[in-house]
Amino acid sequence: MPSRSAPAPAPQVLEEIAFQKAMVARLRREIGDVDRTSRRGYIKEFHSSIGRYQAPASWDDLVIACYRADLVYIGDYHALPSAQETAARLIQAIAERSRAVVLGVEMVYGRHQRLLDRYMNGELDELAFLRAIRYESDWGYDWAAFRTVYDVARRHHIPVVGLDCPPRTGFRHIRRRDRYAAERIAGMIASAPGARAVVLFGESHLAPAHLPKQVTKLLKRHGLEKRVVTVVQNLEEIYWQMSEAGHAGSEAARLGDDVYCHFSAGPIAKYEAYRRTIELWKGEDESQDDPVDLTSTVHGIIDMILRFLKIDPYTRRFQAPGRGRDLIVDLYPDIHSGLEPDEVRVLFRNARLPEEDAAEVLDHLERSGSCYVPRLNAIFLGEFSLVHAGEEAAHFVNQLLKGEIYEAVPRALPQHDLFYSAVLEEALGFFGSKIVDPSRNHFFENEFYQYYRKDRETIEKHTPYKFDEFNEIIDFVLLHKKFEHSYEHYGEVPQPLLDGIRSDPRRVNVLVHELGYFLGQQLHDAYRMGLVDRADMLALFRASFRRSGSALAAYLDLSRKVAPALKGGLTPAGSG
Repeated sequence: MPSRSAPAPAPQVLEEIAFQKAMVARLRREIGDVDRTSRRGYIKEFHSSIGRYQAPASWDDLVIACYRADLVYIGDYHALPSAQETAARLIQAIAERSRAVVLGVEMVYGRHQRLLDRYMNGELDELAFLRAIRYESDWGYDWAAFRTVYDVARRHHIPVVGLDCPPRTGFRHIRRRDRYAAERIAGMIASAPGARAVVLFGESHLAPAHLPKQVTKLLKRHGLEKRVVTVVQNLEEIYWQMSEAGHAGSEAARLGDDVYCHFSAGPIAKYEAYRRTIELWKGEDESQDDPVDLTSTVHGIIDMILRFLKIDPYTRRFQAPGRGRDLIVDLYPDIHSGLEPDEVRVLFRNARLPEEDAAEVLDHLERSGSCYVPRLNAIFLGEFSLVHAGEEAAHFVNQLLKGEIYEAVPRALPQHDLFYSAVLEEALGFFGSKIVDPSRNHFFENEFYQYYRKDRETIEKHTPYKFDEFNEIIDFVLLHKKFEHSYEHYGEVPQPLLDGIRSDPRRVNVLVHELGYFLGQQLHDAYRMGLVDRADMLALFRASFRRSGSALAAYLDLSRKVAPALKGGLTPAGSG
């Protein structure tokens, strides 16, 4: 019987993959100017040997496979915090289903085992531990992300073993490091025969012929044979194979009987995280006191969004209000990160902008962590997040293309106009973040969908809302989705919707955020399904809604156009 071949990928999917590959190639070239390790044979061996995409897998599939194994290797991409967060989550899931677990980590040298034991036992505080192991100079990656792994280990009383040895720099000694780590792993397993062993190590070490081969050889000398599962993360080759097969939304992929790949970030986000880490390291040589300059990161994201819209910022000119025809790249916004509230107020004061505008921006930063201010043509970032940077970059592109940078919001418009204009801006911001990281899903990260229909105690413990307020917001969103899909059957707008649109500014901001992100998720799903194309998105980025009623009309038309994405994309079908 002939095998049934997979359907050909949609043109939009192939277009999106081609765009991602071009952006990744650009990032890798930039990284390669500083770090040439990707060209090494050791790295190439990993990518050629890890396997190909076979089938989609769920988180539960991953956990069950790990539970059935005696030894679990977790590949780490050190520069990507979501990789460590995934590792911590997986270690916790393994610990909850196991009598005993022992964990080996690359981050700590074996010679620092006593320091690690004292830290895990609470005898050494965090700062003293990091200083003692020379964390910044010998490792240097984001400690906040790696801390999550140690927190899980401490919570579940998991012994942690340091596996690495110096020198880490260069590739001359990398196989010697594998042999050393293998000795430590074999000893760890032999000393805890009833425990499930988990090893968190850099992904390139996990090629079958690298570290795993050395461990297997040593275990056989001890008369031990272990069932092994390897979990790698965010491999772009597998990500694109899954996308072509129509499984872009899957959380994981099976690459073989004992090999899985988990996804917490898209390819662009992965390499941008590494590029930014290199930039941080370079910056440490210049000043330890100044905030990290994120200008090149955010401007790079603006480049990506404009290129997605087929606009070349280095050749296209644009007429900004009160200015001549400038090259778009010369209109890129100022980027401010890590500013204190008084510093923000000074910026507004120097620009002769009202004090209440500064207060509004500070409130937005506290709630959302980022903000684009058209009047200043400036992006403010609190704690860095790539997807938030993507949102603000998209907000800049939106304001630029509709000719409204350096302009104030027309507050004289009726409230419903301001409301739906803000919703559309939020939708485009979320869509922009999906260009940077297509794996982002609003419904996986949103507390309203996580805690929907939960009891009062759970909601008030895990969200910033009271029980009644939480449910009122959910009811508004669900009623609004029902209204927008059949608004011609309503004689008038339901009163709860009018009440929400006219509610206090804090509630309005939440409702705008929820409707905007929901629509942004639908827009990206609709793009992948061919319901909208890049020309449609460009038109939407250019559309201005200064005429009363235009924003609501555009919102309703767009919602109707992307409605099939509720069934065919990542948007929850039951939400409508």
